[in-house]
This record gives sequence, C-alpha cells and structure tokens, in this order.
Amino acid sequence: MHTTIPRWRAALLLLFNALALTSTYQFPSFPSRRNILKSSSALIPLLSSPTLALPTPPNPPTSLLPNEQLLSTIFTSSIPSVVNIDTYKNADNSTNSLNMGEVALGTGSGFIWDSKGHVVTNWHVIRKADLKNVNVAILTKKKYIPTNDRESEYSRTVYKAKLVGYDEDKDIAVLKLPDYDSKGNKNYWEGIERAHGSFSELGSENSIPPIPLSVGQTALAIGNPFGLDHSLSVGVISGLGREVRSPSGRPIPNVIQTDAAINPGNSGGPLLDSSGRLIGMNTAIFSTTGSSAGIGFAIPFDTLAYVVTMILRSGKVIRPALGISYLEGSRARVLGITRGVLVLDVPAGSYCAKSGLKGTMRGAEGITIGDIIVGFDGKEIDKEADLFKALEGRKVGDTVTLTVSRSTVSERKDSQDFSTDNLAFKDIRLQTILQGSDVVKRTETKVAGAVN
Repeated sequence: MHTTIPRWRAALLLLFNALALTSTYQFPSFPSRRNILKSSSALIPLLSSPTLALPTPPNPPTSLLPNEQLLSTIFTSSIPSVVNIDTYKNADNSTNSLNMGEVALGTGSGFIWDSKGHVVTNWHVIRKADLKNVNVAILTKKKYIPTNDRESEYSRTVYKAKLVGYDEDKDIAVLKLPDYDSKGNKNYWEGIERAHGSFSELGSENSIPPIPLSVGQTALAIGNPFGLDHSLSVGVISGLGREVRSPSGRPIPNVIQTDAAINPGNSGGPLLDSSGRLIGMNTAIFSTTGSSAGIGFAIPFDTLAYVVTMILRSGKVIRPALGISYLEGSRARVLGITRGVLVLDVPAGSYCAKSGLKGTMRGAEGITIGDIIVGFDGKEIDKEADLFKALEGRKVGDTVTLTVSRSTVSERKDSQDFSTDNLAFKDIRLQTILQGSDVVKRTETKVAGAVN
C-alpha cells in the first residue's frame, strides 16, 4: 500500500537534512569591515620592514682617494704651463679689395718650455698659418678666489707669439712669447717656472726615475680638445717604439702609444707620467672618425729635448744626410723593387758621387735604374724608413759604408736583372741638411691622423 506524505512534512524533512549538512561542511567566513580595520595595524610593521625600504644613500666622501688626489695635484700644477694655440691666416675681405682680414684656421695645444717664455708645440699645428698671427692663451691663477667659484680661479690672457724655429721632419716647433706680460711686467715667466717647474726640467735626466717607460704605466694627456681649455684625460702607455709620419713624410721613430684620449686640439700638449714628469708631446691619433679611438701617439721627450735645444741654440736643425734623392717606396714597388731604397739622383761633386754611387737615368732606350741601397754600416735597409733610422744619432762629417745592388738592364725591358753581388761604397761622408724658421713655398704633405 502506497503511503502519501503531506507536503508540509516533506518540506520540514528537507530543512532538517540541510541543517545536518552544516555540521560536516564549514562555509568560508569573510571578515567584516570592522575586523579589517582592527587588524590593519598588523600590516604596518610589514610595510615598514627594512627589506622593502628604499636604500639609504652613502655618505658623501670627505676627501679624494689617494690616486685621485695625485692626479688632481699634477693637473693643477701643470695648468699654468699648458697653453692654448689659435692660428689664423690672412684673407681678402672681398675679391676686389686690398683689405685683409683674419680667418681662423684651427686650435691646438702647447706648453711653456723654460722661464724665457719659449713654447713647444707641433709644427703641423701652425704650419699653414700666418706666423704673425699665432695667438697663445695662458691661464694664470688669481690671488683672491671667490668662495666656491672655480670658474674665477684662473684668468685667461692671450699673447702674440713669434716663431723661433721648427723641425718639419720631427713635427716640432718652438714659439717665443713676449718678454713683457699684459701689465708690463718683465720676466714674468720666471715666476711660473719657480712656482710650477718648467717642463724642460720635469723631463730632464735629473728627474727621470730609475725605471724606464713601460707599457701599462699611467699616462696623463693635457690639452685643449675641440677648443675646451685645459682638459685632462688619463690612460696608460699602450706601446713603445711606434712610428708615425711627420709633415715632411719622414718617419718619427720611438713614438709612445697611449690610450689616454687625444682628440683634435690636443696636438702639442704634454703627456705626463704619474710623477708629473714630461714624457712626450701628444701628436697624432689612429682613427677612422677623426676622434679618439683609444690609439694616440706622442713624440718622446728625448727627441723633444734634442730638437728644441738645437733650435734654441741656432734657430735651425742640423741633420746629417747622404745628399742624394731617392724614390718613395710605393713608387719603387711599381718598378718591381720590393727591397731597398732606389737612388734617383747623385749630385756631381758630392761624397756619394766621388765614391761611385749611381743614380737613376733616363735615356733614349728608357729609364736606367740606379743603385739600390740595401745596407748601411752593416744594417739591412728594406725601406726608406730604415735608412732614416740608420741616420739617427749620426753627426755631420761622420763616414759610413753603403751596400747597394746595381741593375744591369733598363726599366723598359720585360725583367730586371740585379747583380747578385752587392757593392760596398766606403767612407761616404755625411752632409748637412738645415731646417729653420724661414717660411718658404712648399708642397703641402697631408699628415694622416695628425690632430691639430
């Protein structure tokens, strides 16, 4: 028999079953707003925890590091002796006018050599200028310095400098500043020398440390890159015994390589070591952009001292020479000459001519190749740079022995037969080549990598 349950009883039964489920399943409880506010104080320590706080900036240094202090001292003591050089040339104001105006050529650097006001710089810095329009700017320290006003610590004075002499083969020039300063004081350069020391003294043998220059030691370049007065860059000596070309095309040996930044305007400025000693003059860079690529070159102090002393003594550079002309290496290679120096001309009556040396001659049948110098006092000569190096350190009047190869056929033949037995010409006396301050018309030679 089927029993029917009233609807109200069925509903009551479902209610009891639901209450029974609540005893086994706990519904999640959500905190009320009041409980959140009460517990928010517990979050404060977490948010202010040191692990999430911003880092505290370190205390500013109270003094420079020892190395920084050393560099700063060297730079400060060198400032009065480093100069800015601006060059100009005369130009017509108009095509139909006789009036002349000054056109700026460029800017470079230099440094005071002695208490007489001689300034040393690169020849390529001033060679294209009107040598009557070479301005030299010097910074002198003021007696009274406003508080925290570094810009007013030095005053800038411009002087007209005169050319004393130059050596184009070594890219060195010497200028002379006026004997009186802007206030009419005579011998004011002596004060600079006493206070800061001239660079000629800083580089002299008496101040050379017991160790020679070495790769890796600190190098400081001071100059005026891009016209920025008295800038300092620091690096190391990257290499020694390098070679660069001078404005005359002749090689300058024993050049110092450095990664201290050298840019246009640095040419002629001093390169110092970590004791403040002058070790070279910044001269050229190797770069495809015209700016520093970390490869700069400086003429060594020994070369500077020798050339500058000679210029100050006589106004000229006396250099020994064979008295012959030769063919530049790249042109000689066109003729098939890959080794040695081809002699072009041997002046009649010269020591080389008296010794029997033969030059290149042109005749009806073509060009007769002259002697090719392959040895100098027993040293091999592969290119003209080797010949120049062999002449370094020689004096006018010295006698030398040249070893040459002599061609037996003319250039117009299909092949050239050089004698296998070299000829030796002994007791060839070296002649004199003079370079001075006289400005003459000449073919300008581009200096690759030189920085003004």
